[in-house]
Amino acid sequence: MVREGLIVKYIVQIDINLKENFGNKVLKPHNDPVGELVRTILSQNTSDTNRDKAYNRLRKRFPNWEQIPKANTSSIMAAIEPGGLSAIKAPRIKKIMQEISHSCNGIDLSHLKKMPSTESLAYLMAFNGVGYKTAACVLLFSFGIKVFPVDTHIYRVAQRMGLIPKNCGRDKAFEILNQTIPKRLHYRLHLNIIELGRMICRPKKPTCGECVLSSLCPSAFSFR
Repeated sequence: MVREGLIVKYIVQIDINLKENFGNKVLKPHNDPVGELVRTILSQNTSDTNRDKAYNRLRKRFPNWEQIPKANTSSIMAAIEPGGLSAIKAPRIKKIMQEISHSCNGIDLSHLKKMPSTESLAYLMAFNGVGYKTAACVLLFSFGIKVFPVDTHIYRVAQRMGLIPKNCGRDKAFEILNQTIPKRLHYRLHLNIIELGRMICRPKKPTCGECVLSSLCPSAFSFR
C-alpha cells in the first residue's frame, strides 16, 4: 500500500490524471432513492444495458412502487428477466418494498437524507441483499451525500494502485477508501475509476500501455 502520509496527494494525482482522460463529472442528485435502490439491486451481476432494460420493464409493469408489495413474485420476475437472476432479485425487491412500506407507512426513503450517513447506511443494509455498495449508491446518487461506493471495478483498481491491501475484503475496502479519499472527489473519482476498470484496467490482460495511471501504478506492466 501507499504510505499513509502520501495517500491523499497520491489520490489527488490519480483524480487529476483520470479527469484529463475521462472528463469532469458533476454531481446532480436525482432525489429518487427508491428507484436508485431498485436499479442498484438489478445491476448485480449484469451489464448496465440489461439493468436498464429490467428497470424500465419493471416500471412499465408497476408504475407505482406501492403495487409491488402485493404483486405476484412471478410477475416481478417476468418484468426484470432481462437483468438476470430474476428468481433471486424479484423476491428480494418485493420483500424490501414490503419492509419499507411497513416501517415508513408507505414506500418512501426521503427521510434518509436527514439522517447521519452512518445511520442511513445501516438502515439500508438491514435489508437482505443490500451491502455497502448498494447503500452508498443510494445516498450518493439520490441525495449527493458524500460516500464512496466500491464496486468490482473500483475494488480491482484500488488493489492494483495500492490504495487497499491485496488481501483486503470488500467491507474493509469500503472503510479504507471512505476514510482516505477526500469527500469532494467521491462522485467524480467513483465514475472515472469505473470507466478505467471497464475500458483499460480489466480483470484479465489490462492494457497498461494505454493507462493514464501507469506512471503512478505499482502494478503497471506486471501482468502476463
